[in-house]
Amino acid sequence: MTERKPVRIAALMAFVALVAGACSGPGTDQAAPAAAAAKAAAEPGCIVPKVIGHRGTPEDENTMKELRDAVSAGAHGVEFDVWWTRDGVPVLSHDPTVDRTTTGHGAISDMTAAEVRLLRTKRGQPVPTLEEALRYVAEQRMTGMVELKPTPTAVQVQSLLAAIRKTGTAEYVIVHSFNRAAVAAVRKAAPELRTALTHEKTEISGAEAARYGTSLNVSRFLATPEAVEDWHAAGLRVYVWTANWEPAWKTAQSAGVDVILTDRVGPYKLWARTACRVEPTRG
Repeated sequence: MTERKPVRIAALMAFVALVAGACSGPGTDQAAPAAAAAKAAAEPGCIVPKVIGHRGTPEDENTMKELRDAVSAGAHGVEFDVWWTRDGVPVLSHDPTVDRTTTGHGAISDMTAAEVRLLRTKRGQPVPTLEEALRYVAEQRMTGMVELKPTPTAVQVQSLLAAIRKTGTAEYVIVHSFNRAAVAAVRKAAPELRTALTHEKTEISGAEAARYGTSLNVSRFLATPEAVEDWHAAGLRVYVWTANWEPAWKTAQSAGVDVILTDRVGPYKLWARTACRVEPTRG
């Protein structure tokens, strides 16, 4: 379930409408919908961005259950956050401490992997290791966006790369971070991996973003049509976050982004079904 190139839905609808018109009997009025679909197909194709489950889903973020729930809802991939334990094991967590997301207390960097493993979220889920999450990514053959929260040490970078190699997920993973030094460290250690800068608040050019990888993971508020055109011209695949409601989805689609990160995969997929709908004209 790797990300595929967007399907040009309008062209497909035109084909279906024309076939239906050809097969209809005398007196059946198929001209209007067929003409509308054909007109849409002649215009630039309507593209619905792919969807990534942001931290899986929000109910129990960064747990295996929520990664699975995002995929079950139709996500083309998942995004999750990584910190390192005291003994050097990368585990999934958005925060540097476990206080908000689990019933425990304290910094992950002060705990061993075994201690983190004993924790449970408020809904009873364990905290996964990066290796566990990547094994699921490999099983599903989908995109796994790995966000590095701290700037890793050289040893931590090697543990990240070891997990990727062990799970065979190099072709599926995108390593990204707000920390430019973190992205640069991964690019230096493994230039073959896909990486991306995660960016917000200020404008960024395609040339600048391309220094950090082949993609840009950017706040949806910066993704104007002009900016997206510039990023695409620099050879970047454009991901936007976090778009959770239909107006934001429509704006991102109109801007021409490639992928949307959302906490609401199910509702997004329902919206996506009609995002390129061609309304028949009335004669």
